[in-house]
Amino acid sequence: MVFTAAQRVLSVVILIILVKEITTSKDLVAKETNAEKIDRLLREIEEPKTPRVNLGHRQLSFPAPPATKNFVEIPGMSEDLRSFTICLHMRTDSEKGSTLFTYYDKDGAEQISLYSDERRTKYKLRINARHHGQKKAELKNLDGKWHVICALWEGKHGSYEIWSDGKIRVSGEGLDEDFKISGGGTFVLGQGGDKKKKFKDDAAFSGDISHFNVWDEWLDKADLRSREKSCKLEGNVINWNADDIKLTVNGKILIDKFSCMWKRELPADEVDLLTERTEKDKALEEDD
Repeated sequence: MVFTAAQRVLSVVILIILVKEITTSKDLVAKETNAEKIDRLLREIEEPKTPRVNLGHRQLSFPAPPATKNFVEIPGMSEDLRSFTICLHMRTDSEKGSTLFTYYDKDGAEQISLYSDERRTKYKLRINARHHGQKKAELKNLDGKWHVICALWEGKHGSYEIWSDGKIRVSGEGLDEDFKISGGGTFVLGQGGDKKKKFKDDAAFSGDISHFNVWDEWLDKADLRSREKSCKLEGNVINWNADDIKLTVNGKILIDKFSCMWKRELPADEVDLLTERTEKDKALEEDD
């Protein structure tokens, strides 16, 4: 008997469901009604998938115009944080303000946010939905080029710093001292708001983000400079180069090729290594 493509797909789905049924705990199944069993199977099928990929040579491209439906979720730390360093590579030429990243606790409340004003050139670090009148960091990154931005905070004195391209742009104290960042939450890239999933239009990001790394400590200046100038950053909370990083992409965000360009742009005639390798593979195939 010859099966059509649709029949083969349906057969695979049926087999998957049967395997799930067989491997489910006998005690659990015995207690389930038919309605509960159907509901459980539907939930298993409909749950969003979170792929694990290596992003070392990849960037997240957020389309224009900015939209609340475009954001990326990364599971946060399991333990509470009393200090942190967060760095990322970003570029944009959008004329609107936006949020680079937000951390929401397990109840969906905002606890960390790095966001800009309506002109996107001045950023603030907000802790526990407060910024305590801190000075804005003038980043001057509205140029369509790559920039490396880092935010540091420690809870004992509420000390904070915002770095851009290896230099401190703003620093201070009193930013929610004696507070701790709750574990078990989620980092959201490219979007923000007081509550998770209640995002604001004026917080949506458009542009590119890569190498988002998080540490559970305040990195010293020498360590931060040496790490910031590298595309081999390895945060101990979130490591962009890890093979098992979890990433949930929402909306029309693309995962594109990324070439490390700290303090420089690739010349127009320079082909990135991934593209070059692909072209060589094609040539070899044609020769064969």
